Amino acid sequence: MSSQPVAPIIKSNSFISQSNPSVYLLSTNIVNALCHLSNTLGQPPVAPPVKVHVLDVFDRTDLHQLHRFLFQCRLYFHSRPTLFKSDFDKINFAMNYVSGMVQDWLQVALEQEDQDIHYIWLYSWSSFVKEMHTYFGIPDITAEAAYSLDHLHMNPDDQIAIYNVAFLQYSAQLQWTESALCHRYYSGLPDVMRSPKRKESPAHLKT
Repeated sequence: MSSQPVAPIIKSNSFISQSNPSVYLLSTNIVNALCHLSNTLGQPPVAPPVKVHVLDVFDRTDLHQLHRFLFQCRLYFHSRPTLFKSDFDKINFAMNYVSGMVQDWLQVALEQEDQDIHYIWLYSWSSFVKEMHTYFGIPDITAEAAYSLDHLHMNPDDQIAIYNVAFLQYSAQLQWTESALCHRYYSGLPDVMRSPKRKESPAHLKT
């Protein structure tokens, strides 16, 4: 095991300290600063702490709210991996950011545990997510995504990046073929951006 460098002990020089105290103090500060620098050289830099956005409370007032809530949970888990080593930790964290009917639903499940009635989704994150979608998600998410994709259009003054993100968000929930997605993608573009000879799929649609 390599030993850590130790700062040398600076002994007082009575002649210098008595004849010129300011010079002695300056030299001592310089030596101590150099010793501190030598001790820190070679050590890996310490990453600054990640500032995590506080989760929005999920109360199911919006049908699309659940998707955003679960995404925020995942972001928080990734930024604090040492705090969420088990599914139980993740579920307990998420349950502290719900209110209204969602909180009432969880309260019933927790009270039933006192009656020896246990639910696997209180201990499995994937089961918890599935259960949340069943009770508080969009009833038919595939039909909702298909409808949104069919009505997605880019205005001439819009940024294409915004159109691409929305297109990917909806198409990821569908099992459409690449040719069908390609046709729908170009159909949603403004007339000035369409090309009758352009038949290849956009790069971000290829698997």
